[in-house]
Amino acid sequence: MARLEGVAKAQFYPTPPSVVERVAALVRPAPSSNRRVVRLLDPCCGAGDALRQFADALGGCETYGIEIEQHRAAEARQVLDHLIAGSAFAVRLGHEAFSCLWLNPPYDEGDGGKRLEHSFLTTLSRALVPGGLLVYIVPQVRLGQSARYLASRFEGLRCYRFQDPEYDAFRQCVAIGKKRATQVVAADVQAQVEAWATAPLPELPAPGSVAPVYEQPALPAGPVVFSSQFFEPETAAAEARQRGLWSNTTLVERFWPVAERPVRPLMPLRRGHLAVLIAAGFLDNVLIEDGSRRVLVKGRIIKVSRPVESADPDVEVEREFLRTSVVMLDLRTGEFEDIQHGGELTEAPA
Repeated sequence: MARLEGVAKAQFYPTPPSVVERVAALVRPAPSSNRRVVRLLDPCCGAGDALRQFADALGGCETYGIEIEQHRAAEARQVLDHLIAGSAFAVRLGHEAFSCLWLNPPYDEGDGGKRLEHSFLTTLSRALVPGGLLVYIVPQVRLGQSARYLASRFEGLRCYRFQDPEYDAFRQCVAIGKKRATQVVAADVQAQVEAWATAPLPELPAPGSVAPVYEQPALPAGPVVFSSQFFEPETAAAEARQRGLWSNTTLVERFWPVAERPVRPLMPLRRGHLAVLIAAGFLDNVLIEDGSRRVLVKGRIIKVSRPVESADPDVEVEREFLRTSVVMLDLRTGEFEDIQHGGELTEAPA
């Protein structure tokens, strides 16, 4: 792929489904329960397809994704359990809170000429629990730069190249290992990883050809730290509704009342009640349907003056009355119907 096209895609090279299937075949499904859960983290999740496929193959896993490109993040939000739309270098992650790190980072250079593959590895692997599984997908030649880091922090390392013809595109490989409980100096392992960067690698085994080699630790269930370092109003509002004072139902009802709630009166409404409702705006462009007819209804009340009998024949007396009016528009025929009540029914208050 041309360099300019790669930049336009934000260095996004999704893992082929056939590769995900072969990697998943090397991992034993971990039993989960209400108290224990397997958490998968993909800090470059794209549309979320690879992590979703991996999780489905193993069953019972929680999925956490990070994606910087907004359109792909919107797609990933539909298939993953948790998602942050932003940079993986600007997130807060629970320390040692994840069972597996699925890492297919951008194949490019970052600030200062440092390779992004290595930067993603060193920054995000802190989120792995000791014994947690690393799935590191990079061009084969890039393994040498991370050889010392991988050898000192991971054990049980194995490396496979993509199967043909997927390998031909970017000559990618998959390094898999378990995070060590403590950092060690492992010169022999480092030399092995360096050799993998240039030597011919075995192909990812086909599903069913070998027994599973790795397993993922199940962790205590419950929420973990997983948030952007930047303020996101929608995320903050959702968090506020779940915790603390903002979860109080009385307060929520006061600040966020239900927009429309059907109310059935205890007794049939009288004309005076209807007039008050109309005056209050409850019958303002209301759509009413009865299955066979759809009408748009609007009501109003106006004051009208009428002469009344006076004790002094030389003095004219007028009194104000309320006139209610309801107009219906039949949405099928387009006909109007005007329903009015005379002022003699309701006298305006003084």
